Amino acid sequence: MAVTHRSIGVAVEATTFGSLDSSTNLPTPAGAYVSIPCEMDPVIIYGDVVASERNDTRDGSYLTPPEPDTVYSSGNRVRRRVGQVQIRLDLTTIGSTANTYASNYLGYLLGAGFLTQVSAITSASVSSITDVNNFSMAGATSADIGTLLTATINGKAEYSAITEVSGTDITVSPAFSAGFTGTPTLRGTQTWYPGSRSNTGNKTHSLTFRVDGVNFKTYAYGCCLETLSISLDNGRLMADLTYQSACIQDDHATASGPVEPLYNAGSPPFFRNSYAVISTTSPTSLTNASSGDALARTELDCEDFTLTVTNTLTPLGNSESILAMSGYDISNVDVELTLTLSTVNTAIANDYFNRTLRQVLIGTGPQADGEGMAIMLPAAYLSNDASAYDVSGNDIVRQTLTYKQSRYGGDTIETNAANSPFRIALGI
Repeated sequence: MAVTHRSIGVAVEATTFGSLDSSTNLPTPAGAYVSIPCEMDPVIIYGDVVASERNDTRDGSYLTPPEPDTVYSSGNRVRRRVGQVQIRLDLTTIGSTANTYASNYLGYLLGAGFLTQVSAITSASVSSITDVNNFSMAGATSADIGTLLTATINGKAEYSAITEVSGTDITVSPAFSAGFTGTPTLRGTQTWYPGSRSNTGNKTHSLTFRVDGVNFKTYAYGCCLETLSISLDNGRLMADLTYQSACIQDDHATASGPVEPLYNAGSPPFFRNSYAVISTTSPTSLTNASSGDALARTELDCEDFTLTVTNTLTPLGNSESILAMSGYDISNVDVELTLTLSTVNTAIANDYFNRTLRQVLIGTGPQADGEGMAIMLPAAYLSNDASAYDVSGNDIVRQTLTYKQSRYGGDTIETNAANSPFRIALGI
């Protein structure tokens, strides 16, 4: 008898989707897997066999075994299952040891569903402030438009997105708070975003996973992010990620037990000492702005929120391998952000009926070198009536706001993260 302690490791499929070996045309394990610090319960042995039933003619009451969908290698059928890989973890940031998640498990996981841009700004002091949307600071380039900046103002973490860069002059939206004065220190982020415009359907890479335990080992190949859900656990942001795998195989004979996870040096993101913010006015949407949006902010008394991102994965089918496909295209992205407010905001009571768009930004603390996280919908519409209050409890009246992403055109360019409809930012 063996225990069921287990771990899961991840690697980027560096050459081909599905980790196909050039000589055998079969999935092959990566050279090294990074063990992920995540909750153990969702980590299981995955998948269902792909097969067609045989309802042959017969001379009695019996059945014929199904025909597995597979290929042959050295005259033997190759085992193959398909299914999902599920992971639950907090987004503990990278800390001060590096300025990119390119070789980090978080970068691997998010890159299987999003594109990414690393800010050229790691840390810099503002040289002069025009107002809470406009300031001067060295280091930013036009490639940083669309990425998020963060600062600690009066002890709280604040975030905003760059909408325009002209020399050292930077425009952000939504605005920082009135405490944005003097020469505060701003930190850049690495920002992940769904492909849009000419990049629709794209992501950074695909993944391979390895599940290790006592007497068992399972590989999953050709994995792409299908859903991302972020919720709160006593203030800590928890991410539930589901990946669709094109091929799942076992190698129990070489099992050597669980692998110690590799922890990041930063901090988990907490919905404390930070803000839930919407823009006071509507962002540029159905047209493209000639100058970057610079919208005022409205702070919400948000007690809880949930975020769900769903990628519709469409296989690019072919017959050239056991995978029956050359990859997954992301044919649609659906983002839903639900906020629960302890104090109702009457200014947005008619937003649903007026089809009003607003920027929505959720920040987290702590904020420091290589720390902090934020999520943003740069143009969002309400999918529920904000004036229908929640009176189901026996305590206070609450307001529930459910936002979906809309087209955004408030950045001055359309490359990289600029004008993307949704963003996740982690401190660098």
